[in-house]
Amino acid sequence: MLELEALQEIHSEVSALGARIVALTPELERYTRNVHKKLNLSFDILTDLHLKTAVRYRLAFVLPDYLRDLYKSFGNSLDRFNDESEYRLPLPARYVIDKEGIIRAAD
Repeated sequence: MLELEALQEIHSEVSALGARIVALTPELERYTRNVHKKLNLSFDILTDLHLKTAVRYRLAFVLPDYLRDLYKSFGNSLDRFNDESEYRLPLPARYVIDKEGIIRAAD
């Protein structure tokens, strides 16, 4: 959530430059909706269902068994929150993508 809050802080600056911020997460909309409201975000949070975009950009990875067990012990079931039975997650990434879909900057 800290990253979303940081993006919210620069939202007006980014908008003034004619750009827009979009967050992409594997979490289902029914879970991101609450975060969006709680943080009063001015930008969209989109769902990358089944990590299709993360896979396309080679950002998806499979959690090793010991981390799967740890996630489950904390009650964090990716199949429930992300509809992802394979326990895959995206690597955190930030991109500046132009209107033609070309990545101009990456972090």
